[in-house]
Amino acid sequence: MVLVNKKGWNGPARGLFAAVLFSVLLAVPVVSFSAETLPALVRDAFAHHPGVRSQQSLQEVALAGIDGAKRQFWAEPSIAVEHAGTSANDASYQGDEQVITLRLKQPLWTGGRLTGNLSKAEAEAIVAETELEATRQQIALRVIQAWSDIIAARSTVAAYENSRDTHTRLLDMVKRRNDEGATAKADVELARSRLEGVLADLASAQARLDTSLEQLRVLVGRPVDPEAMVTTIQNISGKSGLLQAAREQSPLIAKARAQAKVAEAEIKIAQAALWPEVALSAERQYGSFSQANTGSQDRIFITVNASLGGGGSNFSAVDGARARHYAAVDEIQVQQLLVDEQALSDIALVHTLAPRKAALMRARQSAGDVSSSWERQFLAGRKQWQDLMNSAREQAQADTQLADVLGVEQLTGWRLKVLTEGVDALLHPLEY
Repeated sequence: MVLVNKKGWNGPARGLFAAVLFSVLLAVPVVSFSAETLPALVRDAFAHHPGVRSQQSLQEVALAGIDGAKRQFWAEPSIAVEHAGTSANDASYQGDEQVITLRLKQPLWTGGRLTGNLSKAEAEAIVAETELEATRQQIALRVIQAWSDIIAARSTVAAYENSRDTHTRLLDMVKRRNDEGATAKADVELARSRLEGVLADLASAQARLDTSLEQLRVLVGRPVDPEAMVTTIQNISGKSGLLQAAREQSPLIAKARAQAKVAEAEIKIAQAALWPEVALSAERQYGSFSQANTGSQDRIFITVNASLGGGGSNFSAVDGARARHYAAVDEIQVQQLLVDEQALSDIALVHTLAPRKAALMRARQSAGDVSSSWERQFLAGRKQWQDLMNSAREQAQADTQLADVLGVEQLTGWRLKVLTEGVDALLHPLEY
């Protein structure tokens, strides 16, 4: 094949060169000084997103709840200052006008209420921790989605730009042939119509790219340079145990399990309310309403307190706590099904990507060869103009289909890495 002539690049050579260059740009990442890597973008999103800070604050609240539950085992100090204003002839208040009582109350037995409160606080801390991890995972997945959309949109824009150049060149060629009387006016209109269609597709692809870039900018809190994006494929199609790993890494399943423990602790707390509580109290009283100038008085009490609630409502509280526990246990299964659905879908998709990508690469290469061949045959009078237009369109379709596969490849690979290895595995430094 002759690539150049005395006047420079000929038409088929330019198309072939553009196709080869397009393939190289898709396959080889371009590393710039300020490379935009996916892990770096996820880190920026974590630092910027208020949802992470909110969950971190809630985690601190939960840890404070554990400390409070532990302190309930200790003695409870209290002070009471009472001032009485009575009539002069009130026989019950002939002493001091003010009485101060210092009291220290130590629970001896609560039927399991204090232990239940501590178990509940510890489980709620785990819930807060898993909610933080779930928030981080969702942010990472949203960044991955925007990232893969940008990869696909950039490749699609490049494909339509190449198609635009091809159709522009063909339109110019058919115009010249029409001026020379070698082709019909309808051929010119067909070429112009096809070019307008390509320009519309290019505008749509550019809008998709701009939208994805804006979504990523909002997530990371800064503009993202698409030309500096470094793409690395996460090839995990050969790994085993992906489904089990996704279950183990899922913060939503972990959260559901922790919520079941919270509900279990609430059952213990509700059952403890059916039992009497025993406490030891020691108090010192300064002053007396009944007798003036008595000095301080010391007392020790053993208190037994029992209550079933209004109308025996404590029994209903136990039933309600058990029902909440059953619901929480069922929620574990719900979350596991959701994780399985996402993981199995991605695993199945990953196994089909490699042969699909290879087939599309061959298809676009074949489409490029056919387009170049048919252009030569058209010039030789052996092909119709409609055939040449169709071959140009088929080449653009092969390019855009390959662009979509590249986006899906990025999306499923990185998403499965997060689902099966956790967010922290995504943040580990990568070697390019």
